[in-house]
Amino acid sequence: MVMNQNKFIFFLVSIFIFSPLHADNSFKTEDVYSMRSVFLSDVSNDGSGLVFITGKANKKEDDFRRILYFLDTKKGKKLKLLESLGEKGMSFSSVKFSSDSKSIYFLSSGISESRKNNTQVWSLNLSNRVKKRVTHFDGNITDYDVSKDEKTIAFIGVKNSEEEISDETPPPIVIDRYQFKRDYEGFLGKNRDHLFIFDTKSKKEEQITSGQRDHYHPAISPDGKNVVFMTKEGEFDRHNDWDIFIKEIKEAKEPRKLTSNNSEDSSPLSGSRPQWSPDGSKIAYLHGGDHAMLWYALQEVSIIDVESGITDFITKDLDRNTTMPQWSKDGQNIYFILEDDMKSQLIKYSLMDNTSEEVTPENMYLDGYSRNYYVRDDKILFESSTANIPSEIYLLKEGQIDAITTENEDFIKNRLVGPTELISFQSFDNLVINGMMIKPHDFDPKKKYPLMIRIHGGPVSQYGRYFDFDWQLFASNGYVVMVTNPRGSSGRGFEFQKSIFANWGIEDSKDISAALDFALDLDYIDDNKLGIGGWSYGSMLTNYVIAKDNRFHAATSGAGISNILSGFGDDHYIREYIIEMGTPWDNLDAWLNVSHPFLNADDIVTPTLFLVGEKDYNVPLIGSEQMYQALKHLNIPTQLIIYPDENHGLSKPSYIKDRLDRYLDWYEKYLEE
Repeated sequence: MVMNQNKFIFFLVSIFIFSPLHADNSFKTEDVYSMRSVFLSDVSNDGSGLVFITGKANKKEDDFRRILYFLDTKKGKKLKLLESLGEKGMSFSSVKFSSDSKSIYFLSSGISESRKNNTQVWSLNLSNRVKKRVTHFDGNITDYDVSKDEKTIAFIGVKNSEEEISDETPPPIVIDRYQFKRDYEGFLGKNRDHLFIFDTKSKKEEQITSGQRDHYHPAISPDGKNVVFMTKEGEFDRHNDWDIFIKEIKEAKEPRKLTSNNSEDSSPLSGSRPQWSPDGSKIAYLHGGDHAMLWYALQEVSIIDVESGITDFITKDLDRNTTMPQWSKDGQNIYFILEDDMKSQLIKYSLMDNTSEEVTPENMYLDGYSRNYYVRDDKILFESSTANIPSEIYLLKEGQIDAITTENEDFIKNRLVGPTELISFQSFDNLVINGMMIKPHDFDPKKKYPLMIRIHGGPVSQYGRYFDFDWQLFASNGYVVMVTNPRGSSGRGFEFQKSIFANWGIEDSKDISAALDFALDLDYIDDNKLGIGGWSYGSMLTNYVIAKDNRFHAATSGAGISNILSGFGDDHYIREYIIEMGTPWDNLDAWLNVSHPFLNADDIVTPTLFLVGEKDYNVPLIGSEQMYQALKHLNIPTQLIIYPDENHGLSKPSYIKDRLDRYLDWYEKYLEE
């Protein structure tokens, strides 16, 4: 495969309007109430209109106000369609244009007074903004697709339980599933997500799938005759061998399995729905590699012939994660997002000559975890951020990129944004590790600055050239911030990201120590003021580092685990634990190997702040409790912060601000001593 990197010349004229040339305000924790999130939902068929969602924290209600807008891309006119604030207003998600682009479909549980009616498919007429409930499913709909003629809706739904809900003492929870927990859902029962077909004319629905398995990502063929979806055969909870199945909508035949690669094909975790070719003969999807490699395997955009089942692994030679495929209108090209080293760009792949070219510049980061671009004839609309500009929506046409939303313009133009520079250094075995350094806006190389090393979660993810509020907040408070992608990170190929398989915290912790070595060779780093921290796997790796490297003076460790044995049956990773390390009774050494920080807690001297959500079933409370208890017993300065009712990711704006305040206070206290 040939990658053409010089196909386009980019004129980023409108982007630099945002540049904070005359800003005078530093970033503060209070700014969590000022920034807006921006999410591109869909684009009309001719590209003249789009729908997007903004989110902004509301201090009074301690929740997020979400607004759905329609934007006329030609006139620049923005129209508010729906609004919600927590439980108030009308909820909305999964927003899509109708075939004629005169209305939109979306999922909603209705207005606040009728939320008990469950999540259904709704429509909204764009001319008069009249809302209409389309489905009346006895349960919750989680995903859907609408045929081009709008006669059929394929949806994924879970039916309401037959057990009556009572205000009296709840009955005991009976568990008999292999995986019985999931973050944000709690204990799992027998109800499963199944595929249903809804006829919009007769209002009749038909359940297509059954049994103890979940189903995801329905996609109806262009002619409306077939639907594909994802599920797993065999013992559903015990493996990750996802496959694509196809069902003839009007026929009574059983669904037919399309993929048979012994791999994680179109896993729901990827977020990429299978994409039918314009003529309906092929499907672009994500081939996930050997399912036994879990998240260490690459996600590769591939094309399968619906009739023959022959698959063309078009991105295999790239040795990178590729996601979110979309066909060109003529079916001769495939677009997708390519994750490279600290970059995530839109790529155009020609099926005629098997060549690729970059569509977006390397300094504009497109998140590969959700659909954030749409190709419409000679126009491409996409959502992106850069190192110094928060997310906005852009229009690319004839090589020129223009910002068509300015949701964060007023905020960012008045903030003193710290400069970001790329860094590289050698680790203990001479492997080159890459990252970035964010400096205070008024950086003076003649002065000494405290260092802050931040570690990403995952472990298979990466820090990239995107806007990150936390980094700028630390830089505004006088820190030189270093973010790196140690081995195990994505963006550098299969061998790099699988190098920590069943070997967490061993070599990647040495990469972080090498980052510190690199920083200490810089004349402007104060070697008496060294901080480190992270969330999720970033917390775990923080614990690994401070258990082996006593040079750090303060650490923050959020939602982590260090005694991995305590996660067995307590978090939602039982399947992944067994695949990666085996059982503790058969392979105890592997479990002890990755539990180093807890088993060697007496080697830790760094004052450490632990933080966690009370109802986090991803990396549960016990992981932070045990490390806190160990350091408290050892008389190492420590504190444990528990956020009530919160899961793995904090959802309350006041808690998000509180976490940032506690970070700053902890580092200030122990880096100043």
